[in-house]
Amino acid sequence: MVHLDTGSQDAGYLCGRLLAVLEAVQRAAIPGAKATITDRFYGTASSAPASVFGNLLRKSQAHLAKLRKDRPGTERALQGRLEEIQVPLASFPRTLNLEQQGLFGLGYYHQRAQDRADAIAHKQQQDDTEVVNVQS
Repeated sequence: MVHLDTGSQDAGYLCGRLLAVLEAVQRAAIPGAKATITDRFYGTASSAPASVFGNLLRKSQAHLAKLRKDRPGTERALQGRLEEIQVPLASFPRTLNLEQQGLFGLGYYHQRAQDRADAIAHKQQQDDTEVVNVQS
């Protein structure tokens, strides 16, 4: 795997992706936050997901509500990602073994890299549209 694997059913990989999206929700709702959920919960989330994800998902609802009011398109996109990632999970694993912890890390960083690439492509598309509008 050298890119985001949206078809992966591995619980560790999915939990890593989920943490990345929850962090994106927080960053979108609170730009410039000094500490992210990843700063605080990466270690526990990568080794004992069941002990932390319920709380993180509950707390993310306030951020999503803020985005729903201020940036509804962003909220819909992030909510869709949260849903897509969690559909294959029947429950959060109590613990992850070392191999699964490695897959957690890959899922987290693959998701972040994909999100960054999508943001760059979106910005480029906006810039291209502005150039066309100016030339018209």
